Amino acid sequence: MSSLSKTLGVLDLFGPHQLQIDPETIATRMGLSRATVYRYVKDLCEAGLLKRVGAGSYGLGPRIIELDWVMRQYDPILSAGRKLMNELAQKTGLAVFASVFYDGHIINTYITESYDASTFAFGRGHPLPLFRGAQSKVLVAAQRGKRLQQLFERYIVTDPTHPYSTRPWSEFARDAKKIRKDGYCITHDELNYGLTGIAAPIINVDEKEVIGSISAVGSTADFKLLRQETVRDMLIDTAQRIAANIHAQRTTPTS
Repeated sequence: MSSLSKTLGVLDLFGPHQLQIDPETIATRMGLSRATVYRYVKDLCEAGLLKRVGAGSYGLGPRIIELDWVMRQYDPILSAGRKLMNELAQKTGLAVFASVFYDGHIINTYITESYDASTFAFGRGHPLPLFRGAQSKVLVAAQRGKRLQQLFERYIVTDPTHPYSTRPWSEFARDAKKIRKDGYCITHDELNYGLTGIAAPIINVDEKEVIGSISAVGSTADFKLLRQETVRDMLIDTAQRIAANIHAQRTTPTS
């Protein structure tokens, strides 16, 4: 692991239950010397990624807010799909999410502004559990072979609360394969009781790789009125149009 990776690894210690941290805790959890920790903290503070928030404690810095703004404006999925996702939300009355997979994490990067995000247990930026919820299942199912098995062994088997923790790898692999083949996933009550979600992958036109997903989420009663099949078809069409827009943005010459 490079020195840069180790320095940035300090940021991984923050989460919903760890909003502030002190150098001693960093040293203990990362197995580093105090001198190394103070050097890392100094570098992160100078970069604006950490800030001092009390006597000997540090929190996330303002540079992260700035980077979040940049991502909201220029992230390829959002710049290509924000309008389409808002249109889908308006047509269906459902909340529409954009989600991505990175380094074993599923993150919602966008939720249509018109919907009350407080309804959801996992809002924007809050990591979702792997293979729970439609958007998470679609993104995990896109991983194949050894990578998929590594995710199963590292994150699912080791989580006693996960529905698949006591199931064999073969069953998990079979269910993931079915989602890939179907091209969408529908779940009920997996992240929020009383809610149904449908997700479809956003597939890069050039590399044919899944680069994210979009999902429509609402009450199970709303889905019965709308017909799941109708929402599914609209969602898949929106995902394909977002992928086409991303491709067009990449191939359009810049002046």
